[in-house]
Amino acid sequence: MADLAGTALRLGRPPIAGAAADRLLRDADTPVVADIWISGDLGFVLLLHRRDDGLVGEELYYSLRGEGGAWERPDHLSGGIVGMEMANPSAAEDLLAGASMTAIAESETLVHTGRGPNHEEGELVHVWELLVSSEADLIDIERSSPNSPDMSELFRRELTGPLVLIVLLPGERVRLQAIRRENSSLTRLDDPLELHHPEQ
Repeated sequence: MADLAGTALRLGRPPIAGAAADRLLRDADTPVVADIWISGDLGFVLLLHRRDDGLVGEELYYSLRGEGGAWERPDHLSGGIVGMEMANPSAAEDLLAGASMTAIAESETLVHTGRGPNHEEGELVHVWELLVSSEADLIDIERSSPNSPDMSELFRRELTGPLVLIVLLPGERVRLQAIRRENSSLTRLDDPLELHHPEQ
């Protein structure tokens, strides 16, 4: 799985997306990349796989990018069971309850980031897994950090599956907006979702 996570970071996106990933989760035990999150020289990858007991498992990996720009071999951070059947669209819609996205998992983990006064000890990063409606094609992300409190980083991502990974460092916050593409126009789906690292 570490090799798959490394490939996703080198590509900057999941290697297999959408229907292909859904089919693999239904029909095989081959792990797939659900989503990635890159913040400067830190990269995080969420992997899904079908376990021996038939449930969908998740694994979180992370890596640092070296001075030459290459990602180190990803380390495993955590794992568990996804709280829903990913191959069942109605289960997703039940969890969303009419919203465009909702958090289905939240956790904290200590990682070596190589930055800040405690760079030897690491930093506590906050991780969310968001379930996004099948009606959404894109997600707008506005991220702010304590390093630039008056400026926000804005970027738009194509959705590659039903799960979105968000990882924030201390002091960071994000504002997320799900968007549907309709021919040449874009439609915002309900209100934005705001998340922030508890250490503000």
